[in-house]
Amino acid sequence: MLSTLISKSLLHTTDNYIKSLNKGGILSVWDLLNHFPRDFEDRTNVLDTFSLINIKEKNTILLKLINISNNRTANNKVLTKAIFEDKNGFLAEAVWFNRDYLSRQLEKHTNKQVLVIWKVKYEYGKLSFVSPEVERDLSKIAWEVVPIYPDLNYIPGKWIEWKMELVAKYIDYIDETLPDDIIKKYNFISKKEAYKLLHFPKTKQDIEIAKFRLGYEELYNINFTSIEKKYENINFSEGKALAIPLDPELVKEIISKISFELTNAQKISLFQVLKDMEKTHSMQRLLEWDVWTGKTIVALIAAIHAILQTRKNWNSIQLAIMAPTEILARQHFEGISEMLLQFWISSHLLVWSTTAKQKEKVKADIKQGNIDVVVGTHALLQESVVFKNLWFVVIDEQHRFGVKQREVLEKWLGNLSYIVPHSLNMTATPIPRTLALTIYWDQDLSILNEYPKDRKIIHTKVLVSEWERRQIELFVRNELEKWRQVFWISPLVEESEKLDLANAISTYESLVDIFSPFKVWLLHGKMKPKEKEEIMREFAENNIQILSSTSVVEVGINIPNATIMCIEWAERFGLSQLHQFRWRVGRWKYQSYCYLFPSKGQKTDRLKAMEKTNNWFELSEIDLNLRWPGEVYWVKQSGVPDLKIASLTDLALISDIREDIDNMFRQK
Repeated sequence: MLSTLISKSLLHTTDNYIKSLNKGGILSVWDLLNHFPRDFEDRTNVLDTFSLINIKEKNTILLKLINISNNRTANNKVLTKAIFEDKNGFLAEAVWFNRDYLSRQLEKHTNKQVLVIWKVKYEYGKLSFVSPEVERDLSKIAWEVVPIYPDLNYIPGKWIEWKMELVAKYIDYIDETLPDDIIKKYNFISKKEAYKLLHFPKTKQDIEIAKFRLGYEELYNINFTSIEKKYENINFSEGKALAIPLDPELVKEIISKISFELTNAQKISLFQVLKDMEKTHSMQRLLEWDVWTGKTIVALIAAIHAILQTRKNWNSIQLAIMAPTEILARQHFEGISEMLLQFWISSHLLVWSTTAKQKEKVKADIKQGNIDVVVGTHALLQESVVFKNLWFVVIDEQHRFGVKQREVLEKWLGNLSYIVPHSLNMTATPIPRTLALTIYWDQDLSILNEYPKDRKIIHTKVLVSEWERRQIELFVRNELEKWRQVFWISPLVEESEKLDLANAISTYESLVDIFSPFKVWLLHGKMKPKEKEEIMREFAENNIQILSSTSVVEVGINIPNATIMCIEWAERFGLSQLHQFRWRVGRWKYQSYCYLFPSKGQKTDRLKAMEKTNNWFELSEIDLNLRWPGEVYWVKQSGVPDLKIASLTDLALISDIREDIDNMFRQK
């Protein structure tokens, strides 16, 4: 019954409305029932005098309509004005823009009572409403809680409210989907009852009860899939992974070779990784937090410990480190090689630019077990790359690889030992803990939420005037004369790639003129991979002073000498993306700066958050509250739906659900 298609006869409407509903994704009765209210108006407390109004909240007021009329503004917009009177004879004004039809609808109610719903403004000695809702049918909705539905494909929410009554009988066909134990634990009402209370509430308490019931189920469903996968991985790898005992003295010895002190967060994460590797099933752990919080050193210590421990009783194991770009792979290789040599651990780099002769030699050494640690890109995923004894895999910026690509390494394909390797994934993409727990719940989570003591704050400023821009250009030239380097970012989005590429090119040409004779170069996603790699190599070697780029520099680039990040059309990026750009600079001893240039006339309130904090977590939480998570974190492929009831910022509820589902699997 719930799959019944909506039709003219069912909804008592026209073909045009049915077509509009279909275009908006409403094809069946079930789709319509899942078009939930966006808000609720509490009309159980209807006021009748202006003296009782709370100007900080929405109010529902019973008033008499005295007059309504349309006028034209100077810019030819339709301005609709109405005068309302309360029971004591006091007056207030309401205004609407480009809603001329309202005067036709409401003029018949002149000198009659209506309900006016909205916030009230008090200024210039008078009360006024801006675009309030006006309800004429008092008998129908007075003294109850009224659902406010979002408009859909130009269909008003009010129309949807009326039609919801025509499909209310179908709610009785909704089946229960939560386990009985969960329903009993939380004393949940039935699913069908929750739908009834949400669409036809009588009190505010009805709404809260229904929202908690349906919100829990939304989060339960998406997390159940992830946890189920986690236990499938455990069962699949049980007895096939190498249990590597933790040796505290060996760990201390390795740490003693490091020139800096580990943060407490690094120590905790390292302990979690080492304890995971003691188990007889493969580790599946995500090491997450901001740029420069030391993920790589945690992975490196764990790797050295694993290799040295296995040398005591077995043949030495192999480690593979995979990065999404050749630049990042080379940085990892150069950063770890010296420390590996201190423990007589061999390493090699395997990337696409490796010569054919070198590739054959490296592949042969990998197959024979002559190389302990291999650092590479997708080149590690070739069928011709076969490991003799791969027992540990580290994947950096793991979201940049597809699930199938990661499984090639994680599930021992190309591994002659037929052992399922321990897997440590790393990401510096700013994802709040609540969202990470949801989309990466098939992995255990380690959080590096502590910054090194010597990390300098990057001074950030939003600049809106031409005078400010000129001042920054002078400052940039001053930095260039000190032989510093600059990133200059222009946006590039799918909807208008040609236009945005033209903007990036235009920015590049402008920078060439402004900063002559310093060398400026252009980098964008339309270039071939080898061309991009070569430009980044030139930039890293300071043969290029200003890199005018699109967002391709967002992750995996380390240019210690770069001290300035300038971002054009900054309002087109999310805060999390802007933060990723910002930490492309500030990677050495020099003070660094980030300048945001919004488009002319754009609001800068959201961007101002970048001035207030350098904290990755705070910004990612703000971004998550402002936008849909898939838009912010590029995780649509990870199974995170556009939640209708629940919130991905509700850490307490997500944690409870985690525990509920985890207990279910443990008891099986």
